[in-house]
This record gives sequence, structure tokens and C-alpha cells, in this order.
Amino acid sequence: MVRKKKGDQNTEQASEATATEPTGEAFEIVPEDPFETERLRNEDLVERLKRQQADFENYRKRVESRYAEYAKFASEGILLKVVDLFDDLDRALQADFAKDPEAAKKGIAGIRENLAKLLSQEGVQPIESVGEPFDSYYQHAVQRTCDLGKPDNIVVEEYKRGYMLKEKVLRPALVCVNRHEAIPETERDSADDKRCSKAGDE
Repeated sequence: MVRKKKGDQNTEQASEATATEPTGEAFEIVPEDPFETERLRNEDLVERLKRQQADFENYRKRVESRYAEYAKFASEGILLKVVDLFDDLDRALQADFAKDPEAAKKGIAGIRENLAKLLSQEGVQPIESVGEPFDSYYQHAVQRTCDLGKPDNIVVEEYKRGYMLKEKVLRPALVCVNRHEAIPETERDSADDKRCSKAGDE
């Protein structure tokens, strides 16, 4: 056992007393400014929003560029088929119509049949109008007639065929519509084509 000298004990006690005594130095606690905190938070949100807007703008430009490229060449496939038909028509026109009119007629009919197949493959179908009730979505009435022997509001004649592209009207048909006018019963038997007039004359 090692004994400590009295002087050493006094030194240790003095050191402990110095270590435990306060130094007199104090740290000031500054309260957090809520307005400054909110300002920094808002600045961070604004910066993040700017970055997101820039990312979205770049994405939009990429999509528009791809769409423009697609739209530019979207009709390439059908145009290749059309030029084939165009070549067939050129060859048909080189035939001697006077020498062999039947062969020339068959050639033109074959081209028309191939064109009809092409339209069908692309989803184009004719609109059936004659004998059907008039529908302004599918037909445009360019003329009207009054025939009491036929149903009212029925398409009686087609001047230009209409076509559908899948579920959408590609071109409405131009038709003549039968309309029963307000004819007194005493005059119905004598009603004839004189009462017919063009659409819009009312």
C-alpha cells in the first residue's frame, strides 16, 4: 500500500475544488425566430418547385418532340399502299380502251376493289343513308322533298356518300330528305312535287 503525502492530498483536493467550481462563463440561449424559420422553409419550397417545373418542362418538350416525329410519319404506311394503287391506275390507263374496252373496264374495277379493301383495312366504312331516318350527325340535308307516299324524315336520295372512320364521321353524306309539311287533309290527295323545295328555303 502506497501512502500519499499530505502535500499531495492537498493538491488533489484543490484540483477537485477548482474542477467543481463554476468558471463564471455562461452561454446565452437565443430563442428561435419563427419568422426566419418560415422564410427559410419557404425559400426551400420555392427552389424545389422551380426544379420540378424545370423537370416537367423538359419532359413536355421531349413528349412534344416525339409526338411531332410520330405525326410526321404516321401516314407512311397507308401512303405506301396508296402509291401502289396509283401505279396500278397508271398501268390501267396505258391500256387501249378502244381496242379492248372490257379489259380496260375490268382493270379499273380491280383497282377500285383494291382501294375499297384498303379503306376497310384502315377502318373506313360507307354510311348507309337512302331509306334510313335522317340523322344530322351522319347526313347533311342539302335538299328536301314532300312525298306523302313515303315515311316522314326519311332519306330518299344521296348526292354524295358519307364515310365513317371507326366510330367517327369522316365525311357526312349529302342527301335529300322527305319531309311531310303541314298540309290540310283536304289538300293531301293533290300534294305533288310542286310542294318540294330546297333545304333552307323555309
